[in-house]
Amino acid sequence: MTRRAGLWRRMTRAFDVDAVPVTVIDDMAPDPDGWNTGYADTAGTGYRTVARRLPLLIATSIRLAAEASKPRTIALLVVQTASSLAGAFSLYATTDVLAPLFGAGATPDRIRAALPSMLVVLLLTASRSLCDAIAKAFAQQLGPMMDARAMIRLQELCTRAELVAFDKADWVDASQRAERGSISARSMLAITQQVLQSLATLIGVAGVLAVLHPVLVPLLLLSVVPRWWAAVRVARLDYKVFVRWVEGRRRQNLLIGLAVTTSSAAAVRALSLSGYLVERYRRITDAYLAERLQLVRAETSSMIVGNAIAGFFTGVVYAVLALLLWRQAIPLAVGGTAYLAVSRVQQALLGLAMDINELYAEGLYLEDYRSFCDDAAGHLPPAGSESTPEEFDEILVEDVVFTYQGAKTPAVAGVSLRVRRGQVVAFVGENGAAKTTMAKLLGRLYLPDSGRITWDGRDSAQMDIDTLRSRIAFIDQDHTRFPFTAGENIRIGEWTAEPDPARIEEAARHAGAHQFISALPRGYDTLLERSLSGGLSVSGGQWQRLALARGFFRRAALVIADEPTSSLDAAAEAAFYHRLREYGGTIVMITHRLGNVAECADYIYVFAEGRVAEQGTHAELVSADGWYARSYLLQRQSFEKVDSVSRQNGSSSTNTDGNSLPEPIRSS
Repeated sequence: MTRRAGLWRRMTRAFDVDAVPVTVIDDMAPDPDGWNTGYADTAGTGYRTVARRLPLLIATSIRLAAEASKPRTIALLVVQTASSLAGAFSLYATTDVLAPLFGAGATPDRIRAALPSMLVVLLLTASRSLCDAIAKAFAQQLGPMMDARAMIRLQELCTRAELVAFDKADWVDASQRAERGSISARSMLAITQQVLQSLATLIGVAGVLAVLHPVLVPLLLLSVVPRWWAAVRVARLDYKVFVRWVEGRRRQNLLIGLAVTTSSAAAVRALSLSGYLVERYRRITDAYLAERLQLVRAETSSMIVGNAIAGFFTGVVYAVLALLLWRQAIPLAVGGTAYLAVSRVQQALLGLAMDINELYAEGLYLEDYRSFCDDAAGHLPPAGSESTPEEFDEILVEDVVFTYQGAKTPAVAGVSLRVRRGQVVAFVGENGAAKTTMAKLLGRLYLPDSGRITWDGRDSAQMDIDTLRSRIAFIDQDHTRFPFTAGENIRIGEWTAEPDPARIEEAARHAGAHQFISALPRGYDTLLERSLSGGLSVSGGQWQRLALARGFFRRAALVIADEPTSSLDAAAEAAFYHRLREYGGTIVMITHRLGNVAECADYIYVFAEGRVAEQGTHAELVSADGWYARSYLLQRQSFEKVDSVSRQNGSSSTNTDGNSLPEPIRSS
């Protein structure tokens, strides 16, 4: 008994894709909200569910096609119906062809008697072929239109969703699955076309067989159901592995990116990372390969069993047909028609099984797309109910609290501050003190969990987000390197404005970028992306100057400069802040170089542990002898010491960060 149980377990392992468990690679642990949800949904799907969902899947496919082009969709359905009717009637007409051919008399006479029916069959067959070709043409036109709608919707949602959505652990995995699902609508339309064609053929042929002899219909079903079972099982297993290896494939792509991109090429060689990166890639690939091979074994075993059972019942069908002919239960002509009907209905049923399998699988991918779009739509900014002022007298932050997704403690823990029109306000403090988070809240990149940020008494959370952000220029240290020309990289600071070359150049001059841009092969029309034809790359400092120029081009009422000069030397940073002061408007600056704060800032907020620990003018804070005073004096002494050494060596210092700080600051 034990031996039989062991043999049974070994046999069933061949069908089980979970016989090889998912291998966790370093920090590539599966996220329960990302992988396991899709895994559980797929594993729990039964065959009845597949059949039950078929009408919904077909209706969804037709509705999506109609959203892309209603006239083409109607035409497709009409032509497809005509094709199906032509196929059914051609089979009925086949009996009229075979009856004279199998009858008595001379061969020429039999052929002449069958000729009218033969012409009808040929006409119907040609009509069906023509209709199929036209239907395929409509489907090929609808496919790209459906893809375009789906991808545009995905792009719109991903670019408009609140920034907090990107802090969710499963956002990237879900968006990748959604990208795969975005092409499922087109695939579903093509498969739906085949399903409708197979269903129409099946109904027509089943009607013929029922008239010839009713026993043939259930026998035919028995010959196809096992293959149907195998096909649906394969789809479930395939989808299961796809879902739970999304993160693994993404990690593989990231490692490939490190190997082939110019931005990482120097670091990979300087650190001699070839062996390390290859080994990490090999471990992920080997783990995926082991599971993939088990998947192939499970799928192959399922198909072998299904085909074997189906083959047996197919033999039974032909044996019954032969028996009916032998006993003269049906005429020879009807038997010939029945043979053709058996072949056609088998092809239709088998094709239907495969098509429904694919339709269901694509429906699962489409569901990923739909669920991601629904989730992203839930993160869209609310419609504005408050008007947004062109200018403002003051911005008030009132007891604001904000916590990042998954964090246990607030990043901003009850901050209140004021920014008056025309002021230069500085946020300073140690790394992690919440300066950048507060800047993002001011820039309406995040909404506070509690508290308010008001512009002249109007809550910014109730304003139209696009209008509000058009009043703000956010220049941060993590600037994006857009694959556009140098001029376009500046113009997108306010892309709705006219592309005025003089205004672009003025912004570049303010940022100290005009000189290096002019030296590029095509000046402002030079493409700044080495991987594209005719493109090239510039240095990190030059990219930062382009980001600064983008901020100058915006001409906003509020400018937030979050360490935008981290790649520039001390002298260049000082020059930037002086230009920013001349630029006008209201400025919130974040920097660790307190000498620039002393020269430029009208008012200073010192952050610590998510709170405002000190505030005041430079003179007031120095007099208070707190963290700011100690840090400022320490930086000044450090700079003076370096400057003295430089003068003794006959050179001037322009590359001192002066980031040495005293003991950690504590919020009061």
